[in-house]
Amino acid sequence: MKQPHPRTLAQVSNDVRTRGDWPGTVQMRRGWAAARVRPWNDQTTAIAALRLDRGGDRFLVACCEWLFAHDVRTVLSPAIAAGQLGVWRRAGFVDHLELTLFERSLGRPAAQPTTPVEKLADPDLTALAKIDDLAFDETWRVGREGLADALVATPASAVLAVGQSRKLGGFVIVGEALGVAYLQRLAVDPYLTGRGVGRSLVRASIRWARARGARTMLLNTQPDNRAAAGLYVSEGFVRLSARLQVLARTGEAPP
Repeated sequence: MKQPHPRTLAQVSNDVRTRGDWPGTVQMRRGWAAARVRPWNDQTTAIAALRLDRGGDRFLVACCEWLFAHDVRTVLSPAIAAGQLGVWRRAGFVDHLELTLFERSLGRPAAQPTTPVEKLADPDLTALAKIDDLAFDETWRVGREGLADALVATPASAVLAVGQSRKLGGFVIVGEALGVAYLQRLAVDPYLTGRGVGRSLVRASIRWARARGARTMLLNTQPDNRAAAGLYVSEGFVRLSARLQVLARTGEAPP
């Protein structure tokens, strides 16, 4: 693949219009094309998470060039299904991380949560990010900006939690769009592992989605996370054969 010649920050900025300040969430546009970028998590600004709303591979390349000019070393894609990888590969992205996909029909209700779960009317994203940091290693943490992204990924969403405010024990972000529910993020304080907090959050998510009229729920997790996979299967989820890929592009794009 022929790579574009390196350009100065001024030249790149002429191509990509931005709104927002890096490091932070930045909206990126060029004509009709649009994307959104944020730091991968709160521990590093050298890795960026790029979400393409609309546009092609040339726009993705221009977004990456803008980020590299702002001292980003690696740009990561969202978790993508096989049929949507082409535009990213044409922009020089390569396989980086793999995720396992699970699905549950919502025709059957979930059991009652064994631990009280409440919907947070005004979620404290900083408090949620602290739980997220405890629950995941650095590779999989998404930080405050990532949690904010999860909340706006679907037209309807909610944060369901065990505990309140800064005394949270765990939370789940669940969303719904066009009859499909998405368990976007589930994190439990490791101190509470084995006490049914995660199971209660999963059940509460299913109940929330059914109340909105969703017919099915999707989620993904790391292939080696056997504890999470076991929980999901025991709550009626089925592991799908399809996998999701997170792709990466570095400052030195592959030939």
